[in-house]
Amino acid sequence: MHDSNSNASAAVRSNCPDCEGLLRVLRVINGRAGAEYWTMRCIRCGGIHLDIVNGPSPAA
Repeated sequence: MHDSNSNASAAVRSNCPDCEGLLRVLRVINGRAGAEYWTMRCIRCGGIHLDIVNGPSPAA
């Protein structure tokens, strides 16, 4: 499901856009072309947020 060696975590939102609380990762799902779908829940307000993180560009 999620590669722990991935550098994608640097591109994922870490604070809730609604209340600025910390986000906890619920699930990471692999998508097409190396993208990942990160589902997160705010530990302060309980809001659910989805970030789509693009993987490395394919070599040309």
